[in-house]
Amino acid sequence: MALAAAALAVVGAALPGTASAAPPLPPSTAYTMTVGSTGPNNFVSDSPATPFIDKDGTFHTQQSEAEYAATDARNWAFDTGTTFDDAQPDAALNAANSDTTARCNNSPTGLLSTNAPAGSPYSQRNYCDLIGTWVDPDTGNWTGLVHNEFTPQPFGDGMHYDSIDYATSTDQGHTWTIVGHALTSPYSTTRGDTTAFPNQTYYYGDGDQRLFVDTASGYFYVYYASSVIDKPGCQRAIQRLEHVARAPISGKMATGTWQKWYRGSWSQAGVGGQESTIVPVDASNPNGYEPAASEYKPSTPGCVSDQLAAGTMPEQTPLLYMNVAYDAYLGLYIAGANPLNPNGSAHAEQFFVTDNLASNKWHEVADTGSTVYEDFWYHWFVDAGNRSSGTIVGKTFRSYCDYGCPSGDAEYRNLTLDSTTPAAPPVDISKTYRISNISSGRTLTQVSGTSQTTSLAKPTRSAREAWAFVPNGDGSYLITNSGTGQALGVKSTTTSTRAWGTRPTVTAANPADVGQQWFFLKNTDRSGKFTGSYRLVNRYSGLVLSLSSDTTRLAETTAPRNWPGTKARSTGGKRTGLEQSLRFTAVGTAPTPQQNVALNKPATAQSTQDSHSASLAVDEDPGNNSYWSADPAPQWWQVDLQRNYNLSSIIVTNYVDGTRSYQYNVQASTDGSTWTTIATKSSTSVATSAGDVLPVSSTARYLRVNMTHDSANSGVHIANFEAIGSLAP
Repeated sequence: MALAAAALAVVGAALPGTASAAPPLPPSTAYTMTVGSTGPNNFVSDSPATPFIDKDGTFHTQQSEAEYAATDARNWAFDTGTTFDDAQPDAALNAANSDTTARCNNSPTGLLSTNAPAGSPYSQRNYCDLIGTWVDPDTGNWTGLVHNEFTPQPFGDGMHYDSIDYATSTDQGHTWTIVGHALTSPYSTTRGDTTAFPNQTYYYGDGDQRLFVDTASGYFYVYYASSVIDKPGCQRAIQRLEHVARAPISGKMATGTWQKWYRGSWSQAGVGGQESTIVPVDASNPNGYEPAASEYKPSTPGCVSDQLAAGTMPEQTPLLYMNVAYDAYLGLYIAGANPLNPNGSAHAEQFFVTDNLASNKWHEVADTGSTVYEDFWYHWFVDAGNRSSGTIVGKTFRSYCDYGCPSGDAEYRNLTLDSTTPAAPPVDISKTYRISNISSGRTLTQVSGTSQTTSLAKPTRSAREAWAFVPNGDGSYLITNSGTGQALGVKSTTTSTRAWGTRPTVTAANPADVGQQWFFLKNTDRSGKFTGSYRLVNRYSGLVLSLSSDTTRLAETTAPRNWPGTKARSTGGKRTGLEQSLRFTAVGTAPTPQQNVALNKPATAQSTQDSHSASLAVDEDPGNNSYWSADPAPQWWQVDLQRNYNLSSIIVTNYVDGTRSYQYNVQASTDGSTWTTIATKSSTSVATSAGDVLPVSSTARYLRVNMTHDSANSGVHIANFEAIGSLAP
């Protein structure tokens, strides 16, 4: 992908016209772009950088070179560290990837390619660059997309064909296998194929990809370019076009999982399918893609300039070489593009937004104004908060640039994209919420007296299960515990807390700590399994909060996925997308229609043992250090609800040691003298921390538990008692 190829003329690359744009998203919103401070870009190569964090929390960024002459560099280079600010060349990885010549030539595309004519400056039949790397949550393997430039000078000109393959590494990037095709040209890539290309132009295929991993929808999206090229006899012009394809992330980039966007739908196969040129939505084009009549066809006569003049080839799209991120502050996807300017004059970087990658309708909303670029070739986004990822960004983010940058040197610019209607939080910030997963209802809680977190099979209505969401003003939130006032997060001073399976802690709140900042990510997976749920993405690690019934990982942060884990002992375990998908139930500020009406109400008992008083059964602490006990059985325990309530269930949690079982009955009364038995537990099932949930339908002020049997014959116990109901009329 040598820059020498850019020496060919680029025709039709003017900046967008003045047609009035469609209303930006949300409607009638005004956007403001502010260009801030600049910093160094130390990752210049012949491709944009791809940042990713490995399963152990190590930050990597990867670039590639594929120069053409026999002695030129052909490598995949890696830098490793904490963030972009301190990453350094990784000697071991770079030594293992220092010469990709054989890897390229023996790849699926390389084996189909042919050598250039004698005397050509192209010394190899295929050149391949790794651009876009993802770490598989099942295995920890690295998988990435490979841009191939192959069969050089197919018509005696100075160019080549392009395609995109995919590669995997099972040893953290030291060795790679280019497995198969991902995206290939809809037309022939055979040398000198005048049957496929009978006139003055040919199509070089698919390349220069930019990968976006959209865990909200469960798809990889890849934005890639194609070119129409003049054969000898014309002016040797190139007309560059932009396309998009997607694949389910669960397919792990495999051949056959990709679909190309074509005329408004994902209808074409990644291998050989047709593709539409994507354009911004405006008054002249509400669809977001070029009409079929103006798309390139090999059978159309004329050079590139002739076809442009006749309207039988698309003008260069403003979305050329687009990079995509999810902007949590806007609640929209953003894209920056760098259309090439044929006149050589500098131009601003343009920005576009959409609310749905599947519908692919991009609206231009802002640009960098007087901060201009000279056809800058490689660029990418990085969140200004974590400085390690560009998948989700906040209000301010970095835009990196390799060549043709405003300062004349490789750099990044801090950009702030503001809006008159930023995204509203999906919760009411004046309330506290219970955070539960949608697979089993596991509820996040702070462990009493510690900084640790866990999840409970059912809520206990403890204040330690209630969480408040405090906006930081940039799209991220501080999540504080109602019981302690401390904030949920991971330590941001070590990379080890970015490792899969890190258990979040609750410590003194610090809104400036990126480890305590969280992004909401709404699930948009169309399977229906995740409807109405969100992921909470830790800004420092990029991992998502997961709540599981597995006792080894009750609450953790781990790599996002939209599918079940496939191997019990794999790196990612049996983690599922449902465990990571969360719902928020308001529990503060106003009583819910059904709540624990026994909480901290007056309690009495027939007798007590040691210091384990009756009131310890209604403090919402089910732990074995907070319980009522008495000896010997039978014994009664009683609570006064102080008013009559309509009750729907009783929850009794006994002392748990893994072997002990209890038997009892529950009685209700409205006057404290006439009692009616409303529930009985007669089984000998072992007591668990989940407690016994006993459905009832009764109106009562007084409730009594008659403990009749303890299998250990060492006394009876109630660790927690809940009466779920609402105030009676």
